[in-house]
Amino acid sequence: TKERDGLWLKCTKHTFRHSPSRSFVMLSARRISAPVRAVLGRRQFSSPGALKKIIFTSAAEADGGAREGNVWAIGEHHGNLNLKLEKHPKHGGKGGGTNPEELLAAGYSACFNAALRLCSEKNGIKIGNSHVICEVSLGVVSDEVTAGMPNRVGLAVKMLAEVEGVDDATAQKCAELAHQFCPYSQATRGNIPVEIVGRAMSK
Repeated sequence: TKERDGLWLKCTKHTFRHSPSRSFVMLSARRISAPVRAVLGRRQFSSPGALKKIIFTSAAEADGGAREGNVWAIGEHHGNLNLKLEKHPKHGGKGGGTNPEELLAAGYSACFNAALRLCSEKNGIKIGNSHVICEVSLGVVSDEVTAGMPNRVGLAVKMLAEVEGVDDATAQKCAELAHQFCPYSQATRGNIPVEIVGRAMSK
């Protein structure tokens, strides 16, 4: 990546083999945005996103059926996940199967609950059991329409954390601490609206 005449260019090197003994190289360039950096005091930080160390990687694959197709886990140490997807009835489908939003809700709620329990412990807050309900909504974020379809759709999340052994104010604090730490929350922060509610678990 280089700056030229005030523009940032991404140069890509392509090697083509003309014959077993000869090859030639072509460079292509495209305009990109200047690297984003945040400056705090005298230290300069790269834009967020890059992992300094990968703990593990999970992967899944989807077939051409898209929202009415199949998804399955791939790679090492996977949990044999293999699901048939169906569109939600309010999305023009027949229902009866899971959907991407439901899968996101499942993963986000589990990760958030783990973050809540860890953050509570690290902050000296004694809690009992905890349940987390995550609602993921798919909706329209723009009134513009092309060929009868909305130009922009998006997601919104509501997270309810019920915590045993504390009052509502402390449960809310635990939920907010979890929201700062949870990697799902970090991934969604600034991209989609996420409402966080913590309350004491009913006896």
